[in-house]
Amino acid sequence: MLQLGFRIGRAKALPSIWRGLATPQPLLQSIRLNSSQAAHKHLDDGVPASDTLVRSIPVSVERELPDPFKKKKQNRRYFWAYAVGTTLSCVLIFNYEKTRSPIVNSVLYCLRRSEHAKAALGPNIGFASSWPWIWGTLNTVKGNIDITFQVKGDTGGGNLHLNATRLSKLVPFDIHAWTLETDSGEVIDLAKDASVDFEL
Repeated sequence: MLQLGFRIGRAKALPSIWRGLATPQPLLQSIRLNSSQAAHKHLDDGVPASDTLVRSIPVSVERELPDPFKKKKQNRRYFWAYAVGTTLSCVLIFNYEKTRSPIVNSVLYCLRRSEHAKAALGPNIGFASSWPWIWGTLNTVKGNIDITFQVKGDTGGGNLHLNATRLSKLVPFDIHAWTLETDSGEVIDLAKDASVDFEL
């Protein structure tokens, strides 16, 4: 009997629930009313409702555009200043890449271990300045190295020159010249220094 009464009560409650869901709520009615009013308004204006989202406000220029040829001399100066600045920046970047090259680091490492170099320049051998400049070609892809840069130690300084080539990436470099010219004019052939085994 209890189960039968529960089923009858649930059957009576279902129609009322469906009627509540089917009955429009006040918020839903207001949304539909606003949508229909907006659609009628757009139709009255002659503009479809779907086109209102893509409409844009027209832009008008109320002053004359500047003439690019009015200040020719000033523009020419700006152009040359930009060209010179860009060129100098590229040169400095390329030189910085040379100073950080593994070839240059290997050369300095072997130079610090060379007994002839330490006798001529003293210990603590490195670049001659904080902003070293490396002259020449340093192209490991094509196998062409011909560079010169200044070095110094605790007792002296000089110019280090390296010239090496190779025919393929599969073979090591052939060192043609590895010399140190001190500030006093003495030229030391580091390739003949037995205290260091220099290879690239």
